[in-house]
Amino acid sequence: MKVVIAGGGVAGLCTAYYLRRRDVDVTVLESRTVGSRAAASHGNGGWITPAQAGPLPEPGLTVYGLRALLRADSALYFRPSYLPRLVPWLARFWTYCNARDHERGWAAIARLGERVFALVDEMAADGVDFELYKTGMICATADAHEAQRVLDGLEPMRAFGFRLPDRLLTGEELHAFEPALSERVRAGFHVEQQWHVRANTFTEGLARRVRELGAEIVEEAEVHGFERGEGRVRAVRTAKGEFAGDAFLLAAGSWTAPLLRGLGVRIPMQPGKGYTFLLEPAVMPRHGILFADIHAGASPLADRLRISGTMEFSGYNLELDRRRIDNVFRLASEYLRLEQPSYENAWAGLRPMVVDGLPILDRAGPWQNAYVATGYSMLGMTLSQPAGEAMAEMIVTGRRPDLFEPFRIDRFPRFVVRRPGR
Repeated sequence: MKVVIAGGGVAGLCTAYYLRRRDVDVTVLESRTVGSRAAASHGNGGWITPAQAGPLPEPGLTVYGLRALLRADSALYFRPSYLPRLVPWLARFWTYCNARDHERGWAAIARLGERVFALVDEMAADGVDFELYKTGMICATADAHEAQRVLDGLEPMRAFGFRLPDRLLTGEELHAFEPALSERVRAGFHVEQQWHVRANTFTEGLARRVRELGAEIVEEAEVHGFERGEGRVRAVRTAKGEFAGDAFLLAAGSWTAPLLRGLGVRIPMQPGKGYTFLLEPAVMPRHGILFADIHAGASPLADRLRISGTMEFSGYNLELDRRRIDNVFRLASEYLRLEQPSYENAWAGLRPMVVDGLPILDRAGPWQNAYVATGYSMLGMTLSQPAGEAMAEMIVTGRRPDLFEPFRIDRFPRFVVRRPGR
C-alpha cells in the first residue's frame, strides 16, 4: 500500500509516523520545508494540554466577538476588510455558541486526547528527539473571580480522569509556587497534566524519525491539483512532479480547505492567526502559564520564554501586525518580571478553525481513497498524536474508528439554523 500525505506539519508527520510503524509505504509532500517559519507547527506555544481542550465556540462568546470587531487590540479580532468573506463562517460559528454543543465538544476532544501523554513518551522512547517540558500549567489572573470561573469551566474534564485542583492559590502561596509572577497576579491554580514542547524541535525531530523509518519527505512540493477517476484519487500534481498512490491524506493545516476545493469538497473552516514572541524574564517560570484574563500563554524554554496569544481572522496572510504584538507584550509584561523591557523573534502562524471548534477526521467527501485530518485549531500538539494513530488505522483498514465519529466531514447542517442549546 502506498499513501501520499499532503502536509509536512505535525498532523501529517504524526500520521506518517504511525503508518510507517505499520510498514506502509509513505510519501509526505511539504509545500515549503519541514519546520519552516511559515508553518503553524514552527513557532506556536507547543502546549500539550488535554485537560484544557474545549472547543472555541462557547456560550456568550458571540457578545465578546461583536465588541472585538471595533478593537484592533482585542484578543479576538476580525479585520474589517475581511468581514464580507468571513460572514458565512461567523453565522455558522454563532449557531454552536450554546451549552449543549460546547459540552459535546468537550467530551469528543477529551476522548480523542486522553492518550496523548503516553503517545508522546512512546515517541521519545522510539528516538523522536525534541525539547519536552513536563512542568504543568499555572492559570494566573489579576482577579480571583476570573480564576475561579476558569477552574469551574474545566470541571467536565474530571469525568475523563483528568486531575484538577479543588481550590485556588492566592497571595503569597501563589507567588511562592510560581516566583516569576508579578504582584499584579492575585490568584490562580495549578494543572499538573500539562506539558509543552519547543514546537519546531518536535516537528523537526519527528521528520527525522519518519525518514529513518523509511518514509520519503519531498519539500518545496506545493500541491497544484489531482488526477481523479471512478470515485478515486489517482495522483497528486505538485511543483516537484506527479505522485501516485493507493490512498491520499490531506493534512495541510489551514491550507487543507483550498486543497479540498480542488476535489470539489468544501468545509466550514477559516485561518485564525496567532502571534508568538520570545522574552527574557528576570525569573524563568517553573511552569507553563495561562494568563486567562488577557488570553495569552507563556511557555518556558531552555533560554527564553515564549509568549503566545490572540486570534485574528484576516484571511491567508502571515503579516505581523505590530499593534497586536505590542499589545500582547504590554499585557504580559504586567504579569511577569522582565530582565529586558523588549521582545524578540516575533512570529505569526495560521490555525485551522472549524465553525464548531472540532477537528475534521474522515474520508474526503465522496472520494473512496482520500482522507482529511485538519481543524485542530489551537490543539495541534495535543491532538495530532492520537488522531494520527487512529487515522493510520482508518487508512489501512478502511474503517472509521468509533473515536472519529464526532469528527465526520458531513456533520455540518446545510443551512444556517440556530441550534438548540441550554
